[in-house]
Amino acid sequence: MKSWFEHSWCDEETSVDQVHARIGELVGEFGLDLFALAMQMPPGDGSFEDLPEVLTNYPQAWIDRYTRLRYDRIDPVLELAARANRPFLWGGARFQRAFGKQQRRVLDEGRAYGIAAGLVIPLRSACGAHGLFTVVAGETSRLRDAVRGEHERLFSAAFDLQDFMLARMSDTHAAGAAPDAGLSLRERECLLWTAEGRTAAEVADRLGLSVSTVNRHLSNATRKMGCKNKHHAVYRALRAGVI
Repeated sequence: MKSWFEHSWCDEETSVDQVHARIGELVGEFGLDLFALAMQMPPGDGSFEDLPEVLTNYPQAWIDRYTRLRYDRIDPVLELAARANRPFLWGGARFQRAFGKQQRRVLDEGRAYGIAAGLVIPLRSACGAHGLFTVVAGETSRLRDAVRGEHERLFSAAFDLQDFMLARMSDTHAAGAAPDAGLSLRERECLLWTAEGRTAAEVADRLGLSVSTVNRHLSNATRKMGCKNKHHAVYRALRAGVI
């Protein structure tokens, strides 16, 4: 077996789906189910989106809620990873005591989706980006048992994933010369009303469309803009002046 510094998890030819599958397999070997990679530029830097760029297999319902409520602004794990120099375990009552009520709420709600405890490897880059790679379990004891003796593979994956994500973020920004992404009028309208907090049913009623048609327009806009979900697409469209 190759040592951690000889193994490559991904390169410039690797697709997002391939990376997602490989990390999912690695986490599965540990007997865990979930992982998350998040990278973000410091606030005020216009190079990348203010929302973290994320690669994860977290439940979609939690991703949607987390994004819609902008939990990235108060997530204690993200906050700690931004200033930590060493890997750390998160989750459990002792960890939560160091944070305020709003931050503890993020952790409390995450547990309902099976996101209860994790091991974080903080990530840094020369361009100022920071982020984390975390593997997750439903309870702290199972997490500790799962990652014991696996630090080499985790570090190898984390550093390769950081390079992969930064290259992806740079490519996305370079492609931003055409921020409208070829959106149709209906796609823009659906994004605009979603930005106003309307549900798909409410948007459908206002535009005289079916709910399935509204969802199709939102899905198409999300895909065209290279986003993870409709809330991310709305955010990016607002920043780019598309809506």
